[in-house]
Amino acid sequence: MNWESELTDKNIQVEYQWVPGHKGVGGNEEADLQETKVAYKYCGSYTETQNPLPHLNYISCAHIGRRLMEVKWDKSKKQIKEMGNKSKHSYRYDLVKRVGNSAVMKSQKSIAARFYQVQTGHALLGKYLWRIRKRRDMKCWWCGHEYQTRDHLFKWCKRWKREQKQLWVDGQEGEDGYEGVEKVMKKPKISLPMSLVFVEEKCSRAMLDFLCHTYVGRICGVVEEGENSDHEESSDGEV
Repeated sequence: MNWESELTDKNIQVEYQWVPGHKGVGGNEEADLQETKVAYKYCGSYTETQNPLPHLNYISCAHIGRRLMEVKWDKSKKQIKEMGNKSKHSYRYDLVKRVGNSAVMKSQKSIAARFYQVQTGHALLGKYLWRIRKRRDMKCWWCGHEYQTRDHLFKWCKRWKREQKQLWVDGQEGEDGYEGVEKVMKKPKISLPMSLVFVEEKCSRAMLDFLCHTYVGRICGVVEEGENSDHEESSDGEV
């Protein structure tokens, strides 16, 4: 610090002592007040073109962060206000201009939620439930395969063979139809990672339709064997 060097040259010793902030300590409150005054004096109304570097000796990092946050909030308020002025209903967004997958945004909320859960790896699948210790293994509770992963359910699970064929090969005809994923991606499903399929918007309609007609990501086998037996006993007792 420049000021500390100047004091040292004058044989003035500086001692640092920690005090709790915002606790009514007189000297600390006065120092904070003076720091704020100096920071506003040199930093002023911060803009993107203003360079605060020459004044960093007088401005704390906390103050700079606070001022940047104020600027971000001001910009957000302006954007929200402009968005509200474009329509009588400020809560409506233009899907063309809005960043995101328009097909998913237009779909049913529960289906869209499952789409993003499966895409990010947080859906109720065997692999995820095993990872968070809700299951003892990753076994598929529909076909008995050892590993119930995203690839398994969308490509190979015997329980959903008909839906898989429509997803990858057949597609769907009609006004709300779509092409099969293999035709869109021009590759067989065995060589297509699901991560690429999920980010390709042309495949979104097919993926959403698959989720709509299956229980993938919806029904899980969280209940363990012991809990199942207890449930069956209680059910028999009630009968």
